[in-house]
Amino acid sequence: MLGCAAIPHDRPPEADEGPEGAISTDPGLPGLLPQAAGQVSAAAEADQVSGSAEVGQVNGAAEAGQVNGPAETGQANGAAEAGQVSEAGRAPVARRPLVARRALAARQAAGGLPAGEASPVAEGRQAAGSRWAAAVREAAQAGQAAQARQEAAAQAAAEAERAQAEKAAQALAERRPDWVPWLIALIVFGAYSVISISRYLRLDPGSWDLGIFTEDIKQFAHLHAPIVNIRGAGFNLLGDHFQPIVALVSPFFRLAPSPVTLLVAQALLTALSVIPVSRAATARLGTSAGRVIGAAYGFSWGLQQMIDFDFHEIAFAVPLLACSLSALLRGKTRAAALWALPLVFVKEDQGFTVAAIGIIIMIDARRARLRAEAEASVMAEAALTEGSAPAEASAPAEASAPAEATASAEASPSKFRDADIGLFLVCWGIAWSLAAILVIIPHFNAAHQYLYWQAGGAVGGPGHHSVAALLSQTAHGYREKLDTTALILLPVAFLALRSPLALIAVPSLALRFISTNNSYWGTAWHYNATVMPIVFIAAIGALARIQAGRTARGMARGKARRVLTTAIVRFSPAAMLVIAVLLAFRFPLDGLWNPGTYTINQHVRAENAAMARVPDGATVETTLTMLAPLAARTDTFWIGTFPNPAPQYIVFDDSDSGWNPNPQNVLAFVEARHPGARYRQIFLANEVYVFLRS
Repeated sequence: MLGCAAIPHDRPPEADEGPEGAISTDPGLPGLLPQAAGQVSAAAEADQVSGSAEVGQVNGAAEAGQVNGPAETGQANGAAEAGQVSEAGRAPVARRPLVARRALAARQAAGGLPAGEASPVAEGRQAAGSRWAAAVREAAQAGQAAQARQEAAAQAAAEAERAQAEKAAQALAERRPDWVPWLIALIVFGAYSVISISRYLRLDPGSWDLGIFTEDIKQFAHLHAPIVNIRGAGFNLLGDHFQPIVALVSPFFRLAPSPVTLLVAQALLTALSVIPVSRAATARLGTSAGRVIGAAYGFSWGLQQMIDFDFHEIAFAVPLLACSLSALLRGKTRAAALWALPLVFVKEDQGFTVAAIGIIIMIDARRARLRAEAEASVMAEAALTEGSAPAEASAPAEASAPAEATASAEASPSKFRDADIGLFLVCWGIAWSLAAILVIIPHFNAAHQYLYWQAGGAVGGPGHHSVAALLSQTAHGYREKLDTTALILLPVAFLALRSPLALIAVPSLALRFISTNNSYWGTAWHYNATVMPIVFIAAIGALARIQAGRTARGMARGKARRVLTTAIVRFSPAAMLVIAVLLAFRFPLDGLWNPGTYTINQHVRAENAAMARVPDGATVETTLTMLAPLAARTDTFWIGTFPNPAPQYIVFDDSDSGWNPNPQNVLAFVEARHPGARYRQIFLANEVYVFLRS
């Protein structure tokens, strides 16, 4: 045996080698075989103990986590000691001495082991291989978890870097305010003042609204109840709409009692709304984008339409909405709420818009909470994973895990309080709208009702009330409604649809589209002014989201998609400005370069001369075009309402009276409207009459 073991070989002999490398099993050696078998058995047992120790050492190393990249290479540090690991991931096979292998064969030949039965060494190796494979799998899973944590940490770092950059940019913008948006606002103010004042001087009102609000604000300026005889004899305007905010213009009207004061105030309010929109774009997209988007917003068609059609109370809603949503987009929730609160005093329906702002704030707060909980969960999982290390290292990790999770959960406590702010806005807005519609307006209305229920149809009118009727009513005229919606989104290149802030416009549009009055459906009048700041700031938020996604996941996206998102962020502001310029040729801004805007014809001069015959403080009944100028200094009635008390003066424009056909005998016509009263003509020029009560 020793001689055989000492035979030198260039390589270890295999089990199936020739006679020199094998133990003889000749039965002619009966005395030698048992003794040799015993020696071999002892050697095999020693080899088994040694192999088991090595395998246990490897397995212990694997269990202790001392594996070098099992997920990538499939090898371990202890592989050199325990044996070699096959590429297929089989258990390592320790090299056995030649004596042990020959002893094993002798034992099997002598009947020491049954044929086909695995040796204890093989069983040990098989068990060790199973444990090794399990260790490799566990190490692979740990590697995957570590990789996931690294990706999450990288994304969190990118988001934190982006947030820090935004805060730095915002802080820089606040320290060094850009004067260009103020210049844009000044240009907007000048252009809109020219449009509205020129129309007033041409005595070309869009409706009777300028006369109504002129008389309303005149009453507030003299500390009287808002009795507006243009709307109806003795009519309290608080019984029509709940709009007390217009009283803020009354001090300026007291200094300059003219409808021009209202028009200048409206142009100023509109121009001021450019600043918060531009500031939001600057904070989220950069200075250049802030300037371009501010200009595109300032000349958007919805604002032009409001300017062109007299004065309206919603001129106050435009800057309030712009300031509120700008603050909300920049993360200033309290400021957003404070700017939104006065909206309920603009008009009774604005409370629903306030509620929509509150809902958006609550949604944002909930997202912040879920994000904080997810971050805390990831940190806790990471701490638990680290806790599987040796006891000396796991104790500090376990101790720090709750602290890190608590810090993450409390990272944005103000965001959690924002939910309460949002809930307050929801209650505030709905409560004021319901109070105005159900209590305040009916109280001041002579018929003790809200007049606009009649236009509600399936909602508040006398029609059939059901969901099917409401859907049918909303679908009626759907082409015009779809066209209006598309034109609202066109100035922002439809980007507002990518931001949840666009949902704030839903109450306003829904109330208009469910109405049976088709005047609310289209693009005329002033009804689209309040949605302009909403869609523009929503578009800014959408571009900021696109830019944030490009920054956080740019490495994971394809080149084509990165180029597309970069182009969208970079060129969308310019596209908005181009769209605004193109639409300017379709909407009232086109009047700036039209000579007819500045032309005062002979008929207008005759109207001015006729109004000059009426002294201040007199009672007068007149046609539509002269309502506003006379309402500023007289007690004015519109000839279109009936019945009116017999006034001292009647100023009648026979060429634009609103009557069809025009009366043949104007004096007989006005006397027939006021039975028992007698009038005499004191002025006539260019079909404009002035009659004085005898």
